[in-house]
Amino acid sequence: MSLDKKALCLGELLIDFVSTASGVTLKDAPGFEKAPGGAPANVAVGLAKLGIEAYFIGKVGKDAFGEFLRETLARNGVNTRFLTMTEKAKTTLAFVSLTKEGERDFVFYRDPGADTLLDQSDITEECFQGSGVFHFGSITMTHEPACSATLKALGLAEKYGYLISFDPNLRLQLWKDPEEARFRMRQGLEKTHVLKVNEEEARFIAASESLEGALAFLQERYRLALIAVTLGKKGCLVVSGKSRLEVPGFSVATVDTTGAGDGFVAGLLSSLYMFWKDLRDGKDIPEDALYHAARRANAVGALTTTRKGAIPALPTQEEVEIFLEEHPL
Repeated sequence: MSLDKKALCLGELLIDFVSTASGVTLKDAPGFEKAPGGAPANVAVGLAKLGIEAYFIGKVGKDAFGEFLRETLARNGVNTRFLTMTEKAKTTLAFVSLTKEGERDFVFYRDPGADTLLDQSDITEECFQGSGVFHFGSITMTHEPACSATLKALGLAEKYGYLISFDPNLRLQLWKDPEEARFRMRQGLEKTHVLKVNEEEARFIAASESLEGALAFLQERYRLALIAVTLGKKGCLVVSGKSRLEVPGFSVATVDTTGAGDGFVAGLLSSLYMFWKDLRDGKDIPEDALYHAARRANAVGALTTTRKGAIPALPTQEEVEIFLEEHPL
């Protein structure tokens, strides 16, 4: 018996102003294009497009950008009843460009940003009626009161029997110092069942020089039912119980990698829907089911890179199925 086909995603929802030219620093960017952003919001949209009933918990400013973001989520099938608006701060903005070296150059206008004002009073028992999967990131843990609100939500997710999914989404520029970031991420891991990281994030959290050392630390210290390490074009590594699977990625004509990791999370969680309860309860998942879920997650991530932006690029269930039919095992 599976859990309810429902997902709650908590975190930042903001505006990305993306450079209209690639291969330049922010200083040299000639102009910027507005795009909806925020990793947990991307995951919510990704899940909604893949057939999961998705809700978003967060806070935006009571301004034009906040309205734009609320309408964007709703238009893409995400229930916004738990998205609140505030007049105490403006909607958070981020300016982003991709340098010639392929590195992201970005700066956040968030002092404070509305997303950091998510409060414990915004996190109610009503949000967690029923059950399903609860997904969160670490960006709301960088400042109070949003950090305490995130921890309250984690407690309620555990109380109501949700499968808890965590993507740390390391952005050191937003933290006071690396040690605080590591502490908060580890705090989030205490209640996590499904962890999605890239190699840098895994090594950072574990304070390890190698991925193998990081995986050993994570498995020994936490009750993680599944660890998914994204490896870019190479695909991913999935570790669950005694299973360890390397699942190759797909070769596509990449336009923009923004949101690929969030698409991967949505693809993975939606593909494992029938096993949410088993993962929550620490039961082993059949290796073939894990492999196909990871392969589908890779497909969603790859498809997300073939169009510009994150939310507009996230594929529908039909698009994913067609893509997988065109790329048989």
